[in-house]
Amino acid sequence: MKRLLACLFIAAAPLSAHASSDLARQWGHEASRLSVETTSFIYALDMGETAEISDSFALDVYRFGRTSADLAKWIDAANGPNDLGCIFRGMANESEDQLIALDSKHDALQRRESLRRLAAMFADAEMIAIAAQRRSPTTGRVATTLKTACAADPKAVMFKLN
Repeated sequence: MKRLLACLFIAAAPLSAHASSDLARQWGHEASRLSVETTSFIYALDMGETAEISDSFALDVYRFGRTSADLAKWIDAANGPNDLGCIFRGMANESEDQLIALDSKHDALQRRESLRRLAAMFADAEMIAIAAQRRSPTTGRVATTLKTACAADPKAVMFKLN
């Protein structure tokens, strides 16, 4: 509960970071750091130890998700590739989902699965950060004509199908 309250407090605070290629680079570095920390939690569980998820780790994952959402907005505003915006929105949603799963009282196997999903996402984010930094203005023009519903946004998919 304390983690959720902290997350809500942070959400209410205005975000001062301007989404840009620099933010994408910083986001990628944060993904690398979180990947190492998440892997250490998985290792602890695999060794039969308890992996105490700290409030600071939860807050870092929350910030990662918020930054993912900011990057999706940046890509959309820059008329960038739709699939890249979808990936960022998906990572924002996955961060939130896994934080909720980690906050609830689950057994070690369920916690390990949430941590595994986070670790995989952070590993993917390291590569996505490079793509976000190297987006070209011409890809944005092509993406305008090819906009489709994002798989990470079920409402958009349902709307598109109806």
